[in-house]
Amino acid sequence: MSADEDLISRGFSVRELAVCLALVLATFAAYLPVTHFGFLILDDPVYVSSNVHVREGFTPHGLIWALTSFDPDNWFPLTRLSHMLDYQLFGLKPAWHHVVGIFIHALASVLLYIFLRRATRQKWPSAFIAAVFALHPLHVESVAWISERKDVLCAFFWFATLWAWVRYSERPSGSKYALALAFFVFGLMSKPMIVTMPVVLLIVDFWPLRRPFSRRLILETLPFLAFSVADAALTVLAQNAAGAVRSLHAFSLAARLENAAITFLTYIANTFWPFGLANPYAWPASEPVWQAVVCILVLAGISCWAWASRHSQPYLAAGWFWFLVTLVPVIGIVQVGPQARADRYMYVPMVGLLIMAGWGVSDLLRHIRIPKPGAIRIAVVFAGVATCLWLGSLTWAQEQYWHSPRELFQNAINEDHGNYLAWGSMGGALLSEALVHHDRTLLPAAMECYRTAAQLRPDMVETRDEFGRALLVAGRPADALPELEAAVRLAPRNGKARRDLGYALLELNRNSEATSQFATVVRQDPNSAPAHNDMGVALWRSASDEGGKQRARAELEQAVALRPDYTLAQINLGLALLDLPDGFSSATGRLLQLVATHPRDPAAQLGLAKALRMGPAPNPEAADVHLRIAQGLVADPAALREFQSPRADLASR
Repeated sequence: MSADEDLISRGFSVRELAVCLALVLATFAAYLPVTHFGFLILDDPVYVSSNVHVREGFTPHGLIWALTSFDPDNWFPLTRLSHMLDYQLFGLKPAWHHVVGIFIHALASVLLYIFLRRATRQKWPSAFIAAVFALHPLHVESVAWISERKDVLCAFFWFATLWAWVRYSERPSGSKYALALAFFVFGLMSKPMIVTMPVVLLIVDFWPLRRPFSRRLILETLPFLAFSVADAALTVLAQNAAGAVRSLHAFSLAARLENAAITFLTYIANTFWPFGLANPYAWPASEPVWQAVVCILVLAGISCWAWASRHSQPYLAAGWFWFLVTLVPVIGIVQVGPQARADRYMYVPMVGLLIMAGWGVSDLLRHIRIPKPGAIRIAVVFAGVATCLWLGSLTWAQEQYWHSPRELFQNAINEDHGNYLAWGSMGGALLSEALVHHDRTLLPAAMECYRTAAQLRPDMVETRDEFGRALLVAGRPADALPELEAAVRLAPRNGKARRDLGYALLELNRNSEATSQFATVVRQDPNSAPAHNDMGVALWRSASDEGGKQRARAELEQAVALRPDYTLAQINLGLALLDLPDGFSSATGRLLQLVATHPRDPAAQLGLAKALRMGPAPNPEAADVHLRIAQGLVADPAALREFQSPRADLASR
């Protein structure tokens, strides 16, 4: 048989197909409880359940948005399109969104098996690694959390790229190379973590493909490298614009290096002893320097051992450097978000450690003299099956915490009572529940959680800002003000904290002070559409003459120009036009067009209802029609509150 024949024709037998089917069935068995879970307040509204573009299904406007949007802090159009397809097929039935995520995870496990099987020609080590990948509890976060669709989708294309690369290496051709590159680009469009692929290709060339290192290998990876650099630049721009990248003032370089060293070892420990898993993990107040030094020495020792074994046991070097390299984008040197680490970051890097363990055991069995090989083979099979059952049971137990936000964050608090991120997140879960169900009895508990978070880390801008925002949402702007002022003192260039302070000042009718805060945000980030929107709202509320209203209109127009898909700014501009001479027709025309473009956006429907109610010739019947449509589109009644106000105020957020 020729080397370029496909995998099935090269002996992908019924047994091989049985392995693939077993992987799919085992994955669904392990994750069956997840299909009964709903959407979480943890990013799911932003990505799916309250995302107006997703909720419109496949439309030309939605396709453009998916390909061009960086909201909230990244560029992953293929992931967005997958969520849009889910909505097109299943609406907002979370069970089916979970089923799709589980299925993609199962397919990623199958592709991992197919890649390893073809590259190494060894069935059972490949099958064992794929099974552990499918069933490991470290992957619960990526599979059970709908917002992490980007993980499973990226891994699917990651392993597809490697399979295509193996086919190309067997008998190079332009079409096979193009297929590998296409899969890689699809991976970049799913999640930017795949940017390390050019180095991973060189690792795979070393082992298991054993291609001699040459100038040609370097040249073959250059197109992959070019796409990686471009995607990395887009990611940094998007995350900087969203304020997700933390400054050295928030986390010093020394603290980041210490945390990175400790995190590498923590991930290794969690791979082989997966207990104590949680979401989120908070940065400790301080790390003993000796711990970081010990971790660095251990990492250096393993690296030297793997490198020294590169000729006799090349899988050790390949697996180890796979693990190190693929973790680099998320190890925290460039700190994105407030968490110290996250289970989801190990989704693909774990494969490197599994390669070391799987082929290490296989190599050991091959080199020792066994008097009764049949008995040993049975023992090995039994140990492998037992390991998979053990991991599956741990996954079943771990995913129960993802049933609701309360359970998730309570587990994190139980694992680490000083976890200020978990306390703040628990406060957010209780506050959201109180607003949705109009249950004010939950507010004291929510505020106490936020207060605990702020007490645990009073020097952390996120804890003070979140506590202040919670008080603001609960209708206590005067109590929120000190917390938000403290957040701004801690991080004067943190636009989010300064904007929240501006919101509190607006609520207290201190409009000129709010305008000053928003003006500072605009100066610091002139390309921020939300900042211009807030500035326009503050100017509009404090305007005493026609000139003030025109300045407000100019800011709102700038927000719309910067982000045409920014619905809130579009609505505010329409409402502001109502208060200008002869602005009614222009305002209603703008809002009608917005509703036509986004018919499933409750904010757009409410904005039009408000315009119809406020115009020079009020039309309450038509306004009520759009109000009822909005009420049918949103599950959270609190979301309607600001636009349902009888006042002519614009919405600041």
